[in-house]
Amino acid sequence: MSLTEDMEPSSTPNGLVLIAEDDPDYRSLLSRRASKMGLEVVEAKDGEQALDALNEHEFDVMVVDLYMPEHNGLEIINAARKLDPDIQALIMTGSASVETAVQALRAGVYDYLTKPLESMTTFELALSRALERRRLIMENKRLFEEVQRLAVTDPLTGLYNRHKLQDSLSIEMERSHRYQRPLSIIMVDMDDLKVINDSFGHSSGDAALKCVGEAIQRSVRKVDLATRFGGDEFVIVLPEADCQEARAVAERIASEIDRADFGVCALSVSLGVAQWSPLYKSMEAFIDAVDNAMYQAKRSGSPSHRVVAVDPCL
Repeated sequence: MSLTEDMEPSSTPNGLVLIAEDDPDYRSLLSRRASKMGLEVVEAKDGEQALDALNEHEFDVMVVDLYMPEHNGLEIINAARKLDPDIQALIMTGSASVETAVQALRAGVYDYLTKPLESMTTFELALSRALERRRLIMENKRLFEEVQRLAVTDPLTGLYNRHKLQDSLSIEMERSHRYQRPLSIIMVDMDDLKVINDSFGHSSGDAALKCVGEAIQRSVRKVDLATRFGGDEFVIVLPEADCQEARAVAERIASEIDRADFGVCALSVSLGVAQWSPLYKSMEAFIDAVDNAMYQAKRSGSPSHRVVAVDPCL
């Protein structure tokens, strides 16, 4: 198996293609034509090399001879689709029959070509269409993932939104209960967002929210879930964190916000911490507990008491 070397220097590869063909002359002919189309090509001389190539590379399209030593083309295609269900396949054979064509289509083959080809244009056209189908599938997947991401993301701060919080916190509470593992949450509330909006405009208020969101994101672990709860409130879910660990994270968030260079004014927040307990009969009760702790911190008006942990977290 070798990477084809005769790609034109000016070409930019726009796809990776596996060409598995036991006839060296025919394999070389197909590879040269695919390379001239701007594609990167990996060659395999038999079924065993084709399987090795599939485990080493992520192909867009595979061109496979139906009858090869070691493993036939349909076996290669089936193995490929287990690794990547969206890979596109062209199968070639010199002994075409209705039965083999039906088998190929059932295996998910994009096109079925008989040798000898009438012209290399036929091969190019089939390969181009298979690549375009692959790109459309991948683009649709990307768009779907983006829609899914936007559905659970706050557009202003880039943090997760309240819907994501509710889904994830419910799962984490169940896991904490089942396996007796710690789980804590932090609520962060900006102290003077209304003042910033009234004094400097809502664009500055939005910038302040983004600044706080970035400070939170810098302060938490990858496994933690940072969300904008609504308005000027943020909630962070901390799996596998007890009250003391969560309080340390809250203090780190407060310090990070103190150091933030917002520009027009200093930013200030109040924070509440709560560890999950069976005493909380619902998610709402758990969030109410941390909300009460946060308001206790806010009412204290003292920078030294801006992080409050609530019973039974104490």
